[in-house]
Amino acid sequence: MLSGRPAAEARDEGGSAIEAIAIRDAATVGGRAASSGPVRNWIVDHRWLAAIVIAPTLLAATYFGLIAADRFESESQFVVRSPSTAASSQISSMVQGTGIVRSSDDAFIVHTYMRSRDALRKLVSDADLLRVLDRPEADFGWRYPEPFLAPNEERLFKHFNRFVTIDYDQTTGITTLKVQAFRAEDAQALAEALLKNAEELINRLNERSRNDAIHNAELEVESSRTRARAVLDRITAFREQNAMVDPARISAASLETITRLAVEVSQASAQFAELRKSSPDGPQSNTLKFRIKALEEQIRKERALLAGTDTSLAPLIERYERLVLEREFAERAFASAQSALDAARLDAQRQRLFLDASRHPSPQTTRNTRSGCLASCLFLVSPA
Repeated sequence: MLSGRPAAEARDEGGSAIEAIAIRDAATVGGRAASSGPVRNWIVDHRWLAAIVIAPTLLAATYFGLIAADRFESESQFVVRSPSTAASSQISSMVQGTGIVRSSDDAFIVHTYMRSRDALRKLVSDADLLRVLDRPEADFGWRYPEPFLAPNEERLFKHFNRFVTIDYDQTTGITTLKVQAFRAEDAQALAEALLKNAEELINRLNERSRNDAIHNAELEVESSRTRARAVLDRITAFREQNAMVDPARISAASLETITRLAVEVSQASAQFAELRKSSPDGPQSNTLKFRIKALEEQIRKERALLAGTDTSLAPLIERYERLVLEREFAERAFASAQSALDAARLDAQRQRLFLDASRHPSPQTTRNTRSGCLASCLFLVSPA
């Protein structure tokens, strides 16, 4: 009994010691938590805000404030014009002024070309585009080749289009071209190269249009000439086959003969009527009678020559007149084609499209990338 009491007391004392140690440790941990608890607790409580808003903002502020390089922007304006087709005469030209109108469809062609791979290859070969995009002052976000990516034409094409902006005003027809680079002289050189290449494109379009117009006109002239020659050959074959130059003229001659014979028949019939009254049995009456019959027989033959039989002139006249009509059409078509060729050659001497640069490239604007840093800082200092 006595020996068990000290053991119980020892257990009580041990329990108190353990409890005291636990309380002391808890107090120590609580003190440490009290010193770092507000920041950690706020981050824990607002972890989504920190992950979605604060961390990206800090990264953006770091990039724009310390890493991003300034880019220079060169701006130029131009208009694609074409001659007015309405201003063809001197009077209409005086009324309409210069006779030059803007061409929106051709402007869109120029816009597409400036952002095309053909323009890109031209800049790489003529304007040293790869070196321009890899300047020492360029940052990794805008430099080409991009970090950790193998360079190829497709990536270069997408990367270059980030530096080019084209705006088109539907009302005035003015196109504004903006080109960025890490140096002012590079931006200006690229903008001038794009305008030069676009003007060369316009010249190629003009040359191709002129060549196509002249070529098509020459083909039409040759086709109409061949058609006219074919009709003439058919007329010659008809004349050789029927042994007559112009059936219509032969028909006219036959009609004149019939008219003359009819007049003689009328005169002979009048004389015969007078002789029958004065001397019906006289020899002259029989002579006039036979003469009238001969004249009437000749008229019948002449009429048969014109129409009514297989060998008459009517079918031949119809065939010949059809050939003559075809010849007239062929001659008119040839004359029209020749006029069109002369007009195409005259029009080829004019410029069909113009690229008029109203404002030449000049590096007047600097796009300051530090503005992103300022925006980030303002966001961080603003009240929650």
